[in-house]
Amino acid sequence: MTLQNGVLTCRSDGEADGEAGVTLTMTKAQLLALLGGKGLGDSGVSGDVSLLRKLLAVVGKPDPNFAIVTP
Repeated sequence: MTLQNGVLTCRSDGEADGEAGVTLTMTKAQLLALLGGKGLGDSGVSGDVSLLRKLLAVVGKPDPNFAIVTP
């Protein structure tokens, strides 16, 4: 996945971006746990981990009452 301009997109080639400041290697379950505040666990991390902390600092707790579709 790549985060650019506030958009998280999936990369289908499986290749790491050589310009990335931090690279995480994890399963979907590990990603969901990370976003849920459970930490990195045994995920692979290379690069500047402080960038991950900056990203997680702006991820808010989801609102379970958020109306995805409104009439």
